[in-house]
Amino acid sequence: MTTSTPAPTESGLDLMTRLNAYLEDVAAALGIRMDDCTADLTGPVTARLRLNWRLPGFPERDVDLMWHEEHGWSAAVATQSADDHHVVVAYLGGRTVASQPRLVARFAETLRTGDHQDCWPGAPTLRTAGGPSALAKELSTWA
Repeated sequence: MTTSTPAPTESGLDLMTRLNAYLEDVAAALGIRMDDCTADLTGPVTARLRLNWRLPGFPERDVDLMWHEEHGWSAAVATQSADDHHVVVAYLGGRTVASQPRLVARFAETLRTGDHQDCWPGAPTLRTAGGPSALAKELSTWA
């Protein structure tokens, strides 16, 4: 996994540990390797997991699951091959940005099969960014 981080602080290291543990569980539920994952802790905290399949409506585009500290999980397609620009096609929604890994995997599977009934069309705001300590507390189940 590749991680971009600000200067390490105690709360930043705690957040990194918890986020990495959470992403490891999500990657395992998806059946992908952690080297297909990147995280950026410079704020807002985000992560991206590259999937090894394509969405039915976008057969030529790479698909990633994106995680954002305020919106939680979304699925996005690359605008061009080998491009870091993405277009979000659906959001998971829910009650927390730290959805259970099995729910994230189910979200991905519904998208892969073309069933979007459980997807949010717009970005939900599940929390407000509150610094590394607050986000680490939200991710406390995973470390």
